[in-house]
Amino acid sequence: MEQQNHFEFINSQTGNAICYLSVPTDLPYQELQKKLEKKRAELVANNKLYVELIYWQLEGHVIR
Repeated sequence: MEQQNHFEFINSQTGNAICYLSVPTDLPYQELQKKLEKKRAELVANNKLYVELIYWQLEGHVIR
């Protein structure tokens, strides 16, 4: 089974996780950034939020 990193997308205004994304741990950095930015753009469009309100972090690595 492939190792994965699990990211959570947080609405910084409310502090709530609004989405989770799992990606392979061996994914190149450039590709990882593209996937994370794409998911954030989807969340912004679907939830009608400002892009600055959403950030991601590794699940379980709280940076609040």
